[in-house]
This record gives sequence, structure tokens and C-alpha cells, in this order.
Amino acid sequence: MLTDLAAACRKSGLTVVELPGWQTRSRPTLSGGFSPSGVLCHHTGGASDSREYVDWMATVGRSDLPAPLCQLSLGRNGTVYVCAAGRANHGGTARATGPMPAGDANYLYVGIEAMNTGSEGWTATQYDAYVRLCAALCEHYGWPASHVRAHRETSVTGKWDPGLLDMDRFRTDIANAIAQEDDMTPAEYQKLADAQTAKILEAVTNQGEKTRARQIKTASRIVATIKRNGKATQDDIAALEEALAE
Repeated sequence: MLTDLAAACRKSGLTVVELPGWQTRSRPTLSGGFSPSGVLCHHTGGASDSREYVDWMATVGRSDLPAPLCQLSLGRNGTVYVCAAGRANHGGTARATGPMPAGDANYLYVGIEAMNTGSEGWTATQYDAYVRLCAALCEHYGWPASHVRAHRETSVTGKWDPGLLDMDRFRTDIANAIAQEDDMTPAEYQKLADAQTAKILEAVTNQGEKTRARQIKTASRIVATIKRNGKATQDDIAALEEALAE
């Protein structure tokens, strides 16, 4: 249970509304676990933008898909509604995407239902709020921006949400927001990246030559990108950590 979810959301600077009972709201244990390592972005698909609709997603749901249907909901005006601290019915079966594995999306992701039809486009207000909310979650839980995925990127049944949202641009904006929040200088990013690279090279010393060569090649490629950009982003650092864990 993410009982600190409201606190994480407030780091975005957005208005946060906590629905009564959210701290203990979850799908039954028998339906599966909940240990998220990323954020899954959705749109609701309807025109409703009301507290009543949020309450329905949190406490009622559909006849074939019981509530809660998300952990968080995002209004068109940028208000964040905290619906559930535990597992929610929002993602179904997930295919692998980016750094995120295949599996049970309801286990792997915090689900955000943005109140948007998906075909109406995204106002500057709601887009900015979506970026800030995802950045706050990533910063709070220690996830890189690459762990923010669209439902269409994970769906095995052809889901298309969130519609008209360019996920590459979206993740770049999230990564930039995380960097600004961290308030790290390029030199500080570089120092952290150098330290991670040193850890990789040290860790592979006692491993097989094939594994060692692969990890060094991976680390070298990332460091080259860092030097070309003049700083290490959060995604660069996450990639170095993943190379270390291989």
C-alpha cells in the first residue's frame, strides 16, 4: 500500500484532493499483489470531469471491472484526486515496453486516469499537470522518466490511451521536470554519472569476460552520450544502474 501517495503528489505543487478511505482502498489480496516500479498513463475516454465520476472510479467501477479503477485521477483543471493506496483495476496484462517488463500491469504500475476523451487534445493546463504529477511520483519513489508508460504501450488488447499524447516528448518533459526539481548542476550530474560508471567497472572485474565486455560497452555508450550532452540526465543514471545490475 502506498500510504504516502498523497504526499508524493503534493510534491508536484498541484491541488491534491484525498478521497475518504483512500489509504486502505485496494483490490482484494486474492486478485494479485501491488509493488509498482512505474506509472501507467490513461485517459478516461468520457466527457465527465466531476467529483462524482472520480468517486465512481474509486468506489464503484463497472460490473465487469470492480473499483478502484486507478490510484490517481487528474482533472482537466489540473486537480489531482487520490483514489487508492493499493492495487487497482487499470492495466490488465502488460507487454514489455522500454525498461518495464511484461506481466501484471496492476502489480507493476501506479495508474493515473486523466479526465479526457482522448480525442479532444490536451490543454496546456492539463498537460503541464500531467507532467508535474508524473515527475513528482518518479522523484518521490526513485523512478526514472523512462518508467512512465502509456497504456497503449503496454496493452495486449489494443488500448489507445492516452490519446494524442506524444509519449517521447512527454517523458522528456518529465525528465526535465525531475532535473529541475533536483536542482542539480551539470557538474553534479557528471560527478554522479562518473561514480556510477566506476561502480560498474568495479563490479564486473570478477565476472566472465563476455559479461564484463558487454557491461563496459554499455557503460561507455552511456558515458559518451553524457559527455555529448554536457550532463547526465536521470534516464542516463538509470541506464547506468541497469547496466550494473545485468
